[in-house]
Amino acid sequence: MAAIADTLRARGEEARAFLRRLWRLENDERPGFLIGDLGGPAIGGAQVRSALFSTDGKDTVRERLLDPAKYLHAQLEEIEGQAALRGDFVPTLCPALGVVGIPSAFGCEVVWWERDFPAARPVVGDDPENVYDLPVPTTRSGELGRILDYTRYFLDHTGRSIPIRLTDIQGPLDSAALVFGHNNFLLAMKTHPREVHHLLQLVTDLTIAFAREQRDIVRENHAEFVPAMFQPWMPDGFGISVSNDEGVMVSSRLHDEFSVPYLNQLSDAFGGIYIHSCGRWTHLLASLEGVKNLRGLEFGASEAPYEPVLQHFGGKVALACRVGLHRDLRFNGMADYVARIRKASLTNRGLFIHVDITNGIPGDEWPVTDLNQIYRLVGC
Repeated sequence: MAAIADTLRARGEEARAFLRRLWRLENDERPGFLIGDLGGPAIGGAQVRSALFSTDGKDTVRERLLDPAKYLHAQLEEIEGQAALRGDFVPTLCPALGVVGIPSAFGCEVVWWERDFPAARPVVGDDPENVYDLPVPTTRSGELGRILDYTRYFLDHTGRSIPIRLTDIQGPLDSAALVFGHNNFLLAMKTHPREVHHLLQLVTDLTIAFAREQRDIVRENHAEFVPAMFQPWMPDGFGISVSNDEGVMVSSRLHDEFSVPYLNQLSDAFGGIYIHSCGRWTHLLASLEGVKNLRGLEFGASEAPYEPVLQHFGGKVALACRVGLHRDLRFNGMADYVARIRKASLTNRGLFIHVDITNGIPGDEWPVTDLNQIYRLVGC
């Protein structure tokens, strides 16, 4: 623990200073970057296994998530691995349990898979009017109580020396779809829009209340709260991160009606918003312009795809990219990925390159990654 605390003191402030400028779009000299799981062997360092997302490790995913001691240990091991590499790294801990937090508070059954994140069974069913019978949740309903307990556990067992990241709160559209059931949710946007808006408001209200509760616990313990689950580190007060994966399933018009108003409520509550989305969501570029204080977008570079995203939002908001999960559009190694992003970027300002395949698919013949080549490509 002492070694990790020393790392936090030695590297944390330097990384924070750079990343504050990145979020303010002032990093003209180079993009931000972080080294993670490299998808294979590396020269110049070892790849880092994600404690949050990796299905590998000493314990199964289920065992890790249901035991705070094992979960904390896995995250501390990840921090030690990250600290051995160059990059814009602020050590943090995250009490995330995947997508089930908010849905479980509305009564969704949680299915704990042995080797993957848990899933939530929808509760609304085929009748959209069932949304009016949902329980009124608190910030400790369902698995939210476990997440708050893990927040305290991580603080107590690290001497409050490591910042705590916002957990996985998903986003209004994502959580509502999980409570409703994806197909019924998308259909109800057309047939029962009032019921969809009712549920979206309930979800948004709970999301705001819960994020405030987690932040209050961290602050009351005189520790640092990081309001983003996703990389890079974000200063508290600058906004909040959400997932908007369900957005890939709806048109720009439906996104304007059913997503943007609730994203704006979150942005108003926390001073900005940082949006993650898997999949190809570039049809929503114009709709995202309507999000208040949009601070950044986190995306898979093979999914979105990266060229139109960089061209549309480059230099306007922070853009954090990773390899991505596209099965047909792949990069020819980590260096190829970084080089392509650099070439397509209009500016370094706000650009953050996550050199990691945790949420990505490496190529069929993924070459050895030379970290010195990566460092040269990012200008470090």
